[in-house]
Amino acid sequence: MKPLRSLAVALALLTGPALAAPALPAMGEVASDTLSRAQEREIGQRMMMEVRRRLPLLEDPEVNAYLQDLGQRLATHSQAPELDYHFFVVDLPAINAFAMPGGYIGVNAGLILSARSESELAGVLAHEIAHVTQRHIARGIEASQRASLQNAALLLAAILVGSQDSQAGTAAAAASMAGSIQQQLNYSRAFEHEADNLGIRMLAAAELDPNGMPTFFERLALATRYQGRPPEYLSTHPVTETRIAESSNRAASLTPSRIFESETFDYVQKRLEVLKAHPLRVEDFEAQVRRATASEKAVAQYGLALALTASRDYDRARSLLGKLLKDHGERPSLLLALARLEQDAGNLPRSRTLYEQALALYPGNGPARIGYAEALLRSGMPDKAYWTLSRAMPSSDPSLYWLLAKSASEAGMGSEPQLAMAEYHALRGDISAALVQLQQVLNNPRATPHETARASVRQEQLQRELERLARE
Repeated sequence: MKPLRSLAVALALLTGPALAAPALPAMGEVASDTLSRAQEREIGQRMMMEVRRRLPLLEDPEVNAYLQDLGQRLATHSQAPELDYHFFVVDLPAINAFAMPGGYIGVNAGLILSARSESELAGVLAHEIAHVTQRHIARGIEASQRASLQNAALLLAAILVGSQDSQAGTAAAAASMAGSIQQQLNYSRAFEHEADNLGIRMLAAAELDPNGMPTFFERLALATRYQGRPPEYLSTHPVTETRIAESSNRAASLTPSRIFESETFDYVQKRLEVLKAHPLRVEDFEAQVRRATASEKAVAQYGLALALTASRDYDRARSLLGKLLKDHGERPSLLLALARLEQDAGNLPRSRTLYEQALALYPGNGPARIGYAEALLRSGMPDKAYWTLSRAMPSSDPSLYWLLAKSASEAGMGSEPQLAMAEYHALRGDISAALVQLQQVLNNPRATPHETARASVRQEQLQRELERLARE
């Protein structure tokens, strides 16, 4: 395939709706004669490596865990609930989201902050999940005359990065392919129509408000009607009045009798607002508390407590969080906020107690487990931190392996630090660095037979991957 055509095809794939694909199958039917699921997963993994290398990802366990939980709640009701979905947050202010092969779905921090309800955010996630389940990108790759997996992954990732960050070097090339996008608009509308319909079904089945999807799209369109350039999400997911009307009608016909929106959305959104406030001004969050209605007061006070903690006004923050816990119960967001406060203030015994309380109440809470491990490390208990983290493995989060390696190193656990760092580098796409770590284990005369065997097996796997990359 010629480079220019490869780029054009990859651009059409990455824009999500603008795909060079054959006619759509019947509603809900998934193409089966394209790439295999294993090949899609491989492309997605390689793209994710590029994304981790070249886009800023938000490394906040609480925000990421919430997005993963919400995504899984929807995916359970999708046409491919068996897939291994990975939802992650891109640390950029633009309103954007995208799906990659293999179930990798990214959402910009700016989009989360712009949503007015959990159902609006869920509407975007459901739409992107539908792109994955209907294998829209796979059909586009088939139409690209079977580019190699490696070329497809790298081209897709490069243009994805360029569409997110113009400084990454691919935006100019992407813009030059605008004519190719225009030629594929008929397919764009068909794919978007299918993703809308299936996404709305997912929302209703998950007992979320299916009106969240058309409402969010309509609000974005109205807010930017007179702007020269629409938000990135509307650029890649073009919205028309007809499309909004059709999705609104479908949502009205499918609205469930019971809608359940988790209050966790409000707390996570407020936490993200504090994290992204530059400069962080406590008076801004004090003003929010004064303006808040009765139903908004608790979340506004939570935001103020986080801002006070970041400003090291621990006494005021502690008082606020204590009152919130008394009035509203032991919500995970409140317990974790107080545990982090005590950790930052140096009150490590109290911090560990709060994390233990959170884990006792919510055993599967990943952020509580990570926070507890960090508190244990700061308390000089690395062996306990290691075993705490081990219960969360395996994971697709590189930062967890970095923390596992740190715990193993401080606990003096033989070659475990190198084995964990190998996984950290592999997940970040640096296979050569991972192989260096594994070779250190194999060269270590004090490594146990079990450690050596693990290193040898993993080295063989990664070496094959490196050789395949070199061939392609």
